[in-house]
Amino acid sequence: MGWVRAIKYARHRVVRLSDSTHKIAAGLAVGAAMSFSPLVGLHFLQTAIVCYILRFNILASFIGTAVGNPWTFPFIWWASYTLGSYIFGLFGWSGAADLPDEMTLGILWEIIKTQPMQIFLPWMLGGYLIGFAVWFPAYFAFYPMVKAGRAARRRVRLKRMHAAAKELTGQQE
Repeated sequence: MGWVRAIKYARHRVVRLSDSTHKIAAGLAVGAAMSFSPLVGLHFLQTAIVCYILRFNILASFIGTAVGNPWTFPFIWWASYTLGSYIFGLFGWSGAADLPDEMTLGILWEIIKTQPMQIFLPWMLGGYLIGFAVWFPAYFAFYPMVKAGRAARRRVRLKRMHAAAKELTGQQE
C-alpha cells in the first residue's frame, strides 16, 4: 500500500498546484528529464534551477523526478552510458571505458576507481541527451493528464458547492 498511497498523494498534489496546466506539465517533464542525469543526489537542485530559469512549476518538477527510481535507474544508466559511449566513438574521442559483457558491482567499482572520467563523461553526455529527448514526450503525456485531473477536481468542487447551496436554501425556507 505504500507505493499506491504515494502515487495517489503525488497525483493529488499535482492537481492542486496553483499554476497553469502548461507550467505544471512542463515542470513534471523537467523532473522526468533530469532523472536521466548521473548526478543522482542533485536531481532536485538541477530541476529547481531549470524550472526557475524557464518559469515552470518547481514543485511539479520534484514530483517528476520520481521517474528515476531504484527500478528504473539501472536501465536509465545503461542507456545513458551506451549512448554517450556511442557518441564518443562517432567522434573518435577515446574517453569511454570498454565494459565487459558480464558486469558485476565489483568489476564496475574497479573500473570507476581506475578510470572514473571514462565512465562518467559518456554517462553524463548520454544522460543529458536522453533527458532532453525525454522532455518532449513527457510533456505531451503529462499535459492531458494534468488538464483532466484539474477539470475533474473542478467538477467535484462545483458539485459540492451546489449541494451546499441547496442545503442552505432548503434550510432557510
